[in-house]
Amino acid sequence: MSDGGIERELSTLDLGDRRLDQRARAVVSRMFESPQQSPKAAMHGAAEMMGAYRLFDHPECTDEALLAAHRDRVLERVGKQARVVVIQDTTELDYTSHRTLSGTGPLSVEERQGFFLHTQWVVSDRRLPLGAWKASIYAREAPSLEPKDPQRRKHLPLEQKESFRWLAGYRSACDLMAQAPGVQVISCGDRENDIYEVFAEWHQRRQEARVAADWVIRCNQDRCVLEDEPQAKPADAEGTHLIAQVAQNPVLGGVRFLIKSKVQFKKGKGGGRKKALRQGRTVRQEIRVGEIRLRPPYRPGSKLPEVTLRVVKATEIDPPPGQEPIEWVLLTSLPVDDLDQALEVLQIYLARWEIEEFHRVLKTGCRVERLQFQDAQRLKPALAMYLIVAWRILYLTKLGRTCPTLPCDAVFERSEWQPLWVVVRREPAPGKAPSLQEVILMIAQLGGYTGRKCDGPPGAQAMWEGMQAMRHFAMAWEAFGPNNTS
Repeated sequence: MSDGGIERELSTLDLGDRRLDQRARAVVSRMFESPQQSPKAAMHGAAEMMGAYRLFDHPECTDEALLAAHRDRVLERVGKQARVVVIQDTTELDYTSHRTLSGTGPLSVEERQGFFLHTQWVVSDRRLPLGAWKASIYAREAPSLEPKDPQRRKHLPLEQKESFRWLAGYRSACDLMAQAPGVQVISCGDRENDIYEVFAEWHQRRQEARVAADWVIRCNQDRCVLEDEPQAKPADAEGTHLIAQVAQNPVLGGVRFLIKSKVQFKKGKGGGRKKALRQGRTVRQEIRVGEIRLRPPYRPGSKLPEVTLRVVKATEIDPPPGQEPIEWVLLTSLPVDDLDQALEVLQIYLARWEIEEFHRVLKTGCRVERLQFQDAQRLKPALAMYLIVAWRILYLTKLGRTCPTLPCDAVFERSEWQPLWVVVRREPAPGKAPSLQEVILMIAQLGGYTGRKCDGPPGAQAMWEGMQAMRHFAMAWEAFGPNNTS
C-alpha cells in the first residue's frame, strides 16, 4: 500500500538484528493479507512458515517490543489531531479448548482458561481509529485452595489488585498528552473504570501543575457527596449520594435517538449471565447535570483527597412496558455548563463502542482465539501482530467514511485498485486514481456488502473478507497483468 501499509507500523522495531526486524514486517504483512487464516496458512510456502515460527520463538520478539513500535506510529497520528479519546477496556481471550497451551489462567468463570487483553484504544474526534497506545496481555493466577477472605482483599493496596490497570491506563493517557503537546487527550471508560484513585490522580496532577488528561467515566459507585451545608439536612436524606443529588437538579434539555432490537447478556448474581431482549425504539432522554464534591473512601495507610467533578445524567422517559430505561450517569472532568457541553460528553462516552468493534475484528475477523500454540511466550507476539492487523482493517474501514474524496492511491497501490476495478466494474481501470470511498465500496462488495439504502456504510467484516479477495486479484495482476513482461 502506498502509505507504507501495515509494514510501516513496525518501521521503528528494534529486535537487535535487522534481519529479525525485516522478518517481523514481512510476517505482519502476510497476516494482514489473510487475517482469517492461521499464521501457518497465511505464509507463502514452507520457508516463510518456518521463518515466522522461528521469529515467534526468538526471545527478543515480544509483544511489548512489537507494540512499542506500533505506539511510535500512534503518537505520530495523534500529533496531527486537535483532540483524541483514549478508550480503556478489557476483553477475554478464551483458550479453554487448547489443552496444551501453557501459561493461561482462569477467566470470569474458573472452568474457562485464557488471557485478558487490556487496551488503551485511541480514536480521533471523528472516531477514526489511531491505534493502541498501550496493550497488556496477562493471565490471572489460579485461585488459592484457602477460603476467600473479603476483608483481607479490602485492605490490599490498589497496586496489588487487578483494578490497578484502570489507574495505570489513566496515567498512560497523561503520558500520551505529555508527548503530544497541544492535543487534548480524554480518557474514557465504562463502569469498571469508576475507581476513586483515578479522580484523585487527576486532582493531584492539577494541584501540582502536571499534565492531566481529561476523562469521561460511566458511574458504577453511588458515592457519598460532601454538601456545603452539612447541617441543613439529616445524614440519611436524599441528596447525600451522587445519583440522588444530580436527580434533584432541573432538566437541562433532552435528546432523541433510535436503537435497534438486540439480544443482550447481562451479569447476574454469582457472576452468571442472563439473556434479555432490548426492544428497538425511539429513545427520548432528559438531561441533568451537576457539580459535586465526593467524600473520599477509606484506604488503609493513606488518605485520599476530596475531589470535585461534574456529572451528566441522561434518563429515558417512558420506556416500553417490561423494558429497563436506558440511563447513563457519566462522571467527567470536562465542563458541563450548558446542554451542548453535556451532549458532547455523551458523544465522547458513546465513542467507547469503537473498542468493542476492535475486539470483534480481533476475535472474529482475525480469529485469535483459534491460534494453535503450546506456549504463551510464542502466542503473545502473534497476538500483538494481530492487534496491529485489526487496527489496520478498522482504520481503512473508517477512513473511507471520514475522508471519502481522498484519492485511493494515498492508501492503495496501483496494482491493488486497478485489478479490483476491472473485476468489480467489468471495465478497464481508469488512468486516474478514483476516490477512496469508491474503492472501499468495491472491496466491501467482494465481502458481501450489497449497498442497499438501509444498509448504511460497509462494516469491518465486509472489509476483512473483501481485502483477502482483493489481495488475490493483485497477486494475479502482478503475475499476468498488462505490465507483466515474462
